[in-house]
Amino acid sequence: MACSRLISVVCQIILTLHVVDAFAAVSPRSKLPPPPCPTSNPSDDVFREIRRSWPVSLQNWLTENGVFRFLADSLVIFGVPGLIKEYPDAFWDFFHLSTSSVFKTESDDSSSARLSCRSKLTKIRYGKHKSQFIDLIEPIHGSPEGVVAFVHGGAWGSGLPWMYRLSALPFLEQNKAVAILGYRTYPDADLSGQVSDISNAVDGLARGRSDLLDDGGRVTALVGHSSGAHIALLHVLESAKNAMQGASNSTPIKHYVGISGVYCISSHYQFEIGRGVDQISALRVACGPEDKFQEASPAFRLERMMGVDSTLSGGEDVPWILSEDTIPEFSFFHGVQDDVVQYAQTCDMVDSIRLALRNPSRCSECILDGVGHADTVIHLMVGGATRDALTKQCQDW
Repeated sequence: MACSRLISVVCQIILTLHVVDAFAAVSPRSKLPPPPCPTSNPSDDVFREIRRSWPVSLQNWLTENGVFRFLADSLVIFGVPGLIKEYPDAFWDFFHLSTSSVFKTESDDSSSARLSCRSKLTKIRYGKHKSQFIDLIEPIHGSPEGVVAFVHGGAWGSGLPWMYRLSALPFLEQNKAVAILGYRTYPDADLSGQVSDISNAVDGLARGRSDLLDDGGRVTALVGHSSGAHIALLHVLESAKNAMQGASNSTPIKHYVGISGVYCISSHYQFEIGRGVDQISALRVACGPEDKFQEASPAFRLERMMGVDSTLSGGEDVPWILSEDTIPEFSFFHGVQDDVVQYAQTCDMVDSIRLALRNPSRCSECILDGVGHADTVIHLMVGGATRDALTKQCQDW
């Protein structure tokens, strides 16, 4: 009974994701309302009922064996007809992005495969696992002016690159190639493995298509949504730390863009408890155990890099600061009405990064009124406030 209600509620949520507020405005912090309360969303009642009535061991088993991943990915497919009905052009855009492709591996050094590809889509493998590949989408006409790498969300435990192909459109319009990075979701990999996958994917992209990098050998931007923003930022900070220690050979990133991201795992876990999803979400097992949540948080890792709390950094006072030579420019976007990840996650992360930068203006923030969690990525696909705001920044890349 609870399972059927879960499917019904989630299907309704997905089928209504096409509702886009094109009139959303950027809100200054002084005028922001309190973030949504985790216990106030009636759409989460079914999750709270499951949390109360299902054995915790069963909830854990369903997550740890990939059952909820299968369910989440399947429900996205069920939601596609609703999106197509409201936005028929989206179907044709997706069709043209997906109709033909050339499969290219890192070991294939020939240029014939690349030259024979008339469509936009090329698959590049960077590992042996089925999820370790890149969907590279290029503009039809002319040579791309850089490449944007996109890391999808899915609460660390779901999501597939093909689901996010439409998010490439605003960047293609700016004549940028777009690399949608596939990575192992839980239970195939925990957070450490996912960050490693993103690092290897970026490096694999740079090796396979060095022609798309700028004169400094940099990827134009690394863009992440939701948990993808979290994973991508951990990669950026880890690369910066290694560079400061003189031990980095990672592909540099020119811009980092976090959209509706999670940056403090401990506080977000408390939010998940209020929603009733803490035992079925992959956060607990992918980023945990609980006593390791700090280590999984970009905000904490940044503090440790700066030596703000010497006791948490092993008693060593390391006065690191993020330098322009080792760190990209930062842009953060979040919706005020996000009831999946509170916008305070972005505000607090922006404050931390600005404190760590010699030039705080290299970190920008855009808090969008009238915008929810799924809206931000839907905006990228079919148009809306997030897309408009991000497009303005793309013009300066």
